[in-house]
Amino acid sequence: MDSQTQADYWSDFWAEHSFKAESLDPHSQVFRTLNRKPIQQDRWNETVEHVLSQLPLKNSHSVLDLAGGNGLFAQEIASHVCKVTVVDFADGLLQQVTQTENMETICDDMRVVELPDESFDHVLLYAALQYLTLAEATRLFKRIHRWLKPGGVCFIGDIPDASKRWNFFDSPQRRSSYFTSLEQGKPIVGTWFDRQWLQSLAEHASFRNIKTMDQPSTQIYSWFRFDLRCEK
Repeated sequence: MDSQTQADYWSDFWAEHSFKAESLDPHSQVFRTLNRKPIQQDRWNETVEHVLSQLPLKNSHSVLDLAGGNGLFAQEIASHVCKVTVVDFADGLLQQVTQTENMETICDDMRVVELPDESFDHVLLYAALQYLTLAEATRLFKRIHRWLKPGGVCFIGDIPDASKRWNFFDSPQRRSSYFTSLEQGKPIVGTWFDRQWLQSLAEHASFRNIKTMDQPSTQIYSWFRFDLRCEK
């Protein structure tokens, strides 16, 4: 499938879905669901705890939440830091954000948004890397490195693991749906990433202390996704 076709598909998908989802619960709005049901609160709390454990937050910090959607993570981060900036191109989702005095929302595409260099202590990108092509991911890593202050942390979570692709498409019917979706330019899940490829990309973008990690088993998609943490 042509990479630009994939990029356009996901842009159109989220632009349309964000307004249709206004009446849904916050987790369903951003597909934090298991078996088509919203994630239970205790499992969501464990997800938040895991993410925050990877970001050493301080009251003086400024955090960028890329593809932050309706602000589920930003709202959890806001009480720990000086400022949170949420970027998402889906205006319908941003309108659902419960903003606090220290929260800023920017309606823009993370692939092209312009942000000041060395302006954030941490960058979070959760459950959204899959919507980028390999070329777009490569460019984004370099941009994130520029936006981070020296010593800042980038945490990218919920990344589809290419080595576990068939754990997800685990039956002839599901595999058939997968290949059909590629033919139609409507990829199920999106881009699946190789861990070593991402590790090498982070090195190419001049990050250090790079670590890919299995998700805790409490995460609803841990059986086919992984996380990445790196520092500037």
